[in-house]
Amino acid sequence: MADNPPGQPGFQMVGARSAILDSPGAEAIEQQIDAIENALTNVPDFAFDLSKTLVESVCKTVLADIGYPAESKWDAPRLLKETTNRLALLPRGHPHPAARDSIKRTIGGLLQTIQGLCELRNKYGTASHGRDSSSAKLDLRHATLAAQAADTIVSFLYRMHRDTRMQTPGARMYYGDYVDFNDAFDRDNDPIQLGGVELQPSRVLFYGDLEAYKAALNEYLAEQSGAGDGIANGSPGEPDSEAE
Repeated sequence: MADNPPGQPGFQMVGARSAILDSPGAEAIEQQIDAIENALTNVPDFAFDLSKTLVESVCKTVLADIGYPAESKWDAPRLLKETTNRLALLPRGHPHPAARDSIKRTIGGLLQTIQGLCELRNKYGTASHGRDSSSAKLDLRHATLAAQAADTIVSFLYRMHRDTRMQTPGARMYYGDYVDFNDAFDRDNDPIQLGGVELQPSRVLFYGDLEAYKAALNEYLAEQSGAGDGIANGSPGEPDSEAE
């Protein structure tokens, strides 16, 4: 048992929780966040393994969403690199493209963070390599460091992913991501009556003909952008030509 000092709450992964808030399909990620927070309170050793797994899961989710499924042999650093290479690093139309260099340095820092997290997991994680039960252990502070690193990485990746996904639909789409479009589409089209039940046109289109939904969404995004650069044909899954 690793109780926190009286009156002091356990560590909360605020960044990760905020990033996935109301995000469709994020239930599994939320469960992993819960597991990390519970581990820090009860069995800190588990936090190393769980933190690494969370980062890997988020990377795999992002890559699948944009149509670039991860390979089973990829380790955590490779997953992070492949993921960040395929996310927009600057806001659309950013006036200073040279800022990419700063973003690259940030990504380099993230890679170092996750590499350190992996090393902590390999050496001190409870389930790592059948470790001797009497061997030296790290304490709650070190376990919290691993959780904090995972929280920062997950928050960064998922926020960027959601921002990109809302502007440029990827291979895997979620109905709840496009609230503005759904509302506009429902205003422009009469509700659908089925057996006395009134259905939203946008929801019927999404679940009945995803390609037609995507085409209508692309048209809406193009109108909103005023220049057509919201078209989904430029897939967010394309690797950045400058990414190393």
